[in-house]
Amino acid sequence: MNEYSSLLLHSIERARQSADHGQLPFSALLAQEGRVVMEAVNTSIADNDVTRHSVMNLISKAHQTLSQCELKQCTLFTNSEPCAMCAGAIYWAGISKVVFGCPGKTLQQLSGQSIDVGCNEIFSCCHPAIDVTGPVEEERASELIMEFWPHPS
Repeated sequence: MNEYSSLLLHSIERARQSADHGQLPFSALLAQEGRVVMEAVNTSIADNDVTRHSVMNLISKAHQTLSQCELKQCTLFTNSEPCAMCAGAIYWAGISKVVFGCPGKTLQQLSGQSIDVGCNEIFSCCHPAIDVTGPVEEERASELIMEFWPHPS
């Protein structure tokens, strides 16, 4: 376990709960000084809106209650690597640090669809830079994705 494991495991558990309630298995949370400030899950099925990824829901919620300065001090944790849309939103929200579990390549292999651009590639074009750590707890994060999108044996 590393310094980010407990919060990443919390995100994985929230994603599992979301999947158990008929949603896609993704969650995101904002933490400050090791404490969860807020969290969100993917609601694209319930909302019938493909933009309702967990990161997008979290950022929408965060902008209603946190200042730009507070967002800059938070770390975003998500059970799966942010997609291109979410990576852009993270940048525009001013969040300066991201920790993820399941790599985007693994998600793409299991789910069969993805925009094949990792968040590191997008964040490398951002000024100021966004600090990315991941994958963290990759095996556990990927297990959830494998359960949701069973792969051929």
